[in-house]
Amino acid sequence: MKQSSTDRYHHGDARNALLASAASMIEETGAQGLSLRQVAERAGLSRQAPYNHFADKEALLAELVLSGFRDLESRIRRVRGYPADPAALEHAAAAYIGFAQRRPALFRLMFSSELVDLVRFPEAQAAGAACLASLQAIVAAWTAPDRVEPVSLAAWSLVHGYATLCIETHREGDSLRRPRARLFARIIRAGASAV
Repeated sequence: MKQSSTDRYHHGDARNALLASAASMIEETGAQGLSLRQVAERAGLSRQAPYNHFADKEALLAELVLSGFRDLESRIRRVRGYPADPAALEHAAAAYIGFAQRRPALFRLMFSSELVDLVRFPEAQAAGAACLASLQAIVAAWTAPDRVEPVSLAAWSLVHGYATLCIETHREGDSLRRPRARLFARIIRAGASAV
C-alpha cells in the first residue's frame, strides 16, 4: 500500500518540515503572501499541521528569524581569526554580505518589524542581540571599551546598508563582496578614533 504525503512525516519531523518549506517559499515569493496552508501543502502535511506547532503565521516566521540570526551569528564567529585578528572585521563583513545575498528574503524578514514583532518573541530578539554581540567582540579587540558600542553600530550600519542595497537594487554582485568588505573594514578602523 502506498504511503500518502500526509503520512510522510511522523510527529517529530512535522515542525522541521514546515520550517524548511516556509524557508524555501519565502525565498521564492517573499514572506508577505505566505500562508500556513501553503506551507503545509508544500511540506506534504495536513492543513491543520501548522497549528499543532505554531500559534499563527507570525510565530512561524519568528522561528525563521531566530534560525536566521543564529546562522548569521555562527558565520561571524567562524570567520578566520575571530575575534582578535586584524582582518576579522573584514571577514565578518564579507560573511554578513554573503548571508544577505544568499538568503535575501530571510535577511529582509530578520530586520523588518512589519511581519514579526520581535518584542513578542524574546528568543528571536535574544538571537539578534547575540548576533550583534559577535560583531562587538571583534570591535572590542582593537577599540577602547567606551567606543565599542558606537563603532560596532557604525560598522553594522555601513555593512547592513550595503548588503541591503545589493539585494534590493542588484547593484553589485558576489564578485565585489570581498573588496567592499575590505574597504568597509578600513573605513571603520580609520573612523574609530573620531567616534
